[in-house]
Amino acid sequence: MKKIAKNLLVLVVLLSMVVSPLNAYAAQTVKKDYPLSKGIQYKQYTYKDTYTNSINHIEIDLDKPDTEVQLGMPATVNGRESTVANANRNSREGNRVVGAINASFFDMSEGFPLFLLAKNNVIFNGGAVSNGSDQYMNVPTAFGISADGSGVIDYFDFDVTLSHKGTNYDMSGMNRARNIYESIVYTPQFYSKTTNTNEYGFEIVVDTGSPITENKFGQTLTGKVTKITPYGSKEKISIPPTGFVVSLQGGDWHSKLSQIALGDELSVNFSIDKQWQDAQFIMASGPYLVKDNKPYIMMSTSSQRGRAVVPRTVVATSNNGKKVHFITVDGKQKHSAGMNMVQLANYLVSLGVERAINLDGGGSTTMGIRNYGNNNVVLANIPSNSGNTQRLVSATLQAVSTAPTGKGRYIDYKNSTSNATLLEGASSSIAVKYVLDENYNALPLDGHLSLTSENNTLNVNGLSYTATKAGNDRIFINHDGTAVQSFQVKVVDAPAAMNIAPTSKTVNSGETVKFTMDAKDDGGKPLVYNPSQVKWSVEGNIGTITNDGKFTAKNPGATGNVVATLGTKSVKAPVTVAAAGLFKDIPNNYVYYKEIEYLTKNNIITGQADGTFRPNDKLTRAHAAVIISRALGLDTSNVKNPGFKDIPANHVYYKQIAAVVEAGIMSGKGGNTFDPNGTLTRAQMAKVVALAYDLEGTSNINFKDVSKDHWAYPYVQQLAANDITTGYGDNTFRPNEAISRAHFGLFLYRAIHQ
Repeated sequence: MKKIAKNLLVLVVLLSMVVSPLNAYAAQTVKKDYPLSKGIQYKQYTYKDTYTNSINHIEIDLDKPDTEVQLGMPATVNGRESTVANANRNSREGNRVVGAINASFFDMSEGFPLFLLAKNNVIFNGGAVSNGSDQYMNVPTAFGISADGSGVIDYFDFDVTLSHKGTNYDMSGMNRARNIYESIVYTPQFYSKTTNTNEYGFEIVVDTGSPITENKFGQTLTGKVTKITPYGSKEKISIPPTGFVVSLQGGDWHSKLSQIALGDELSVNFSIDKQWQDAQFIMASGPYLVKDNKPYIMMSTSSQRGRAVVPRTVVATSNNGKKVHFITVDGKQKHSAGMNMVQLANYLVSLGVERAINLDGGGSTTMGIRNYGNNNVVLANIPSNSGNTQRLVSATLQAVSTAPTGKGRYIDYKNSTSNATLLEGASSSIAVKYVLDENYNALPLDGHLSLTSENNTLNVNGLSYTATKAGNDRIFINHDGTAVQSFQVKVVDAPAAMNIAPTSKTVNSGETVKFTMDAKDDGGKPLVYNPSQVKWSVEGNIGTITNDGKFTAKNPGATGNVVATLGTKSVKAPVTVAAAGLFKDIPNNYVYYKEIEYLTKNNIITGQADGTFRPNDKLTRAHAAVIISRALGLDTSNVKNPGFKDIPANHVYYKQIAAVVEAGIMSGKGGNTFDPNGTLTRAQMAKVVALAYDLEGTSNINFKDVSKDHWAYPYVQQLAANDITTGYGDNTFRPNEAISRAHFGLFLYRAIHQ
């Protein structure tokens, strides 16, 4: 095997040593960077070169105490388990798995590993070395941890040697599928009870007489031949628990071993080169990517596998093997494209690793890490497998902290008051997210946390505390009685500044206004106090106020203050209760309040019996006559009967109507009627007001709906000329619209004050 490896090595180096230069424009942004344990650091990058990639990186410092890299295996050699599940199954007190990646290649249908796997010299899988420069492991390369605890990436020479009557034969491998022209040794450690070979070969069954419980480097198994199956036999050969089966295919092997007979003694030896003997574990994979800080790709980079831009998983070493790096590159996704072999090797060199080897990638690429606050490993990258779920794999590499759980050292907590100044009597509380020991192991929280006050001026209740006295104190957060963190608490007996809102207010009787107050400390920051500590009160007979600042006004015309008191300090807001309005529907801020108030006080216009004015009601002709007669002070005691059929002498407004008709201000309608309940149009209003106040003049305003031949044109012009009307914004007067009580009052007020 050594000669074969050397020949292939020369070939592949010639094919693959030339790679593209590093891209000087590549940029890497660190998104996450924090320790998983004392000797294990996790980072996540966004790397932009030819493509944008998301990269996860765990760096393990094997020089740090209690720090290891371990090989994770499922329960059976041909079993499969997700990277995260395998890590959590192997994690326990004193052996905390804090990070993991998927490892070597495996048979997707049967589940068994494809390449060599061994731990503490015990061989789990003999594996194979592939043929062809386009194959991932076409020369025997591996990663492992040596006997002295260093990370190793290098070639290996695993030999399975068969001996018969003093002659040694180099076998192709052990405990894996037999391929064409190969010789394979099957032991009881094979995942199947039978060899599962086809009929194109022959098999020799050997019994050693003793149970074989494991296979190890340096082990020799010797026994007697108990059965030989002829070429072409389809018999399923069982592997004896006390022996092994030699399975051979090809004429060359037949000529070499056809002389073996029943009862002959056969031996098989498993050995590995000195570098890997007694290693903590060895895991074969490929291709080699980086050697001596330079790209060193041990496969054809022009092959389909070498050119494919896909997710990648890598293990690398630096610092002469004292640092091990787990690296994953997400791929085939929008956030991350992946890398081909050249890009991958160049990127690894830019990271500064000394050696690196490729692991199973594609949909298998997975990294798990332990997040703070929980000792379980969770997914760190985004796999490209269907639904971004983890693929079940046959082996993992695990970053492990063997330190026992210690006392609390690190804490993540939130103070509900953000360490602000407290008023005497105010309360605060903390919420703890996690507590970690010095190795970042998560510690239990429920029943393990407590608070203490340094000066005993803070009354502690569970994870809450209340200020009892002005001054400075300190709260300690304890885990199982050991202080993990502390912070200062400042307490005052009054705010440095207080503000009340609104700062002043004029309100109507019966109206409710919500007053609020804010308080600041001497640094201008919000003071912490309980809402119940604010005492609200009123000065003057202005109304009442609730405990939460809702003021209800009473007693129109009264003035006073709303007062907020906090601690020993108070602040006031002047309040005026507005005088009673003219009418229920005419508040003090009504747009025509002044005009209606004047007409009301001068007994020119009155409201309704229910206390309303009804400003938007249409004005009747009878009411217009009444209002005009009052405004002009017409004599209604001795009037001439106008003779209208609908205005008899006993009509309620007979005298006022007769007076305005006699004064020539209003006239009747056709048929000798006055139509007292009919509405007054804006054009009729213009005539009435113009005649009542002897208005003259013309205006430069020409309303587009009152032409010169309109009967009301001169009256409208007289109103406009005397600034009694300006019309509407669209340059109309709307002469045929009924005028409202409010607008009639407005025009009358302007006419009186022209």
